[in-house]
Amino acid sequence: MSSGFVAPAALPNYTDLWWAAPANSESGWGINFNHQSDIIFASLFTYASDQSGLWLVATMTKQTDGSYTGALYQTVGSAFNAPWSQDTATQVGTMTASFAGKSQGTLVYNVNGTGVTKAITRQVFDTEPTCTFTSGSRAAATNYQDLWWNPAESGWGINFTHQGATIFATLFTYASNNKGMWLVASMPKQADGSFSGDLLRTTGPAFNTVPWPGITFAKAGTMSVAFTNGVAGTLTYSVDGTPVTKSIQRQVFGTTQSVCN
Repeated sequence: MSSGFVAPAALPNYTDLWWAAPANSESGWGINFNHQSDIIFASLFTYASDQSGLWLVATMTKQTDGSYTGALYQTVGSAFNAPWSQDTATQVGTMTASFAGKSQGTLVYNVNGTGVTKAITRQVFDTEPTCTFTSGSRAAATNYQDLWWNPAESGWGINFTHQGATIFATLFTYASNNKGMWLVASMPKQADGSFSGDLLRTTGPAFNTVPWPGITFAKAGTMSVAFTNGVAGTLTYSVDGTPVTKSIQRQVFGTTQSVCN
């Protein structure tokens, strides 16, 4: 029986969690690329000057030289557990990603006039999937690597990096002061088919620090995700004792989307 997937395009798909190259040289920050059509939506997870978590996003379009470029934004919005209202985005700079191969690239960005250039590579923690492009239904997909959201609550989202029987999740949302907050979880697959693990909050050096020292992390709560099918699921998590349950679905912004196997 056909899954509805369309034959993959020849061009590489960069949907994945990336970090500094060589691998593990700057553990504690990362960037998720979600690649659809000729667009990459990037969510960067790093740290502000006070060492608190800082997340920034960019919608980058393909350029004639093969790189991807776009404006870089910082947003404020409703606290993660509050009734949702519209978020506010402010441009703080620009971002460009260029690729020398399937798993090597260079990230260049600036935040309020401070520039950063990083060699990057895909982060590998288990068996990597191969991501391609499709215009068909992904309801039958069993690899969940993608950007997920709730379309009724634009302004927050969660990236799933799915390798082997583990999902690494990066949640970008807002703290009680409405400023950006990001949290991470490594979630092994459970007997019932869901994925669950501890939810961690990290602190680290400012995004432009060289050389990169270590980071610190502490448990903020727990997280689990259960999938109804390849395009819909339920996210449940707690932060400092406050529980949240959200319906989520894959975010679609291109005419062709990523499917990973």
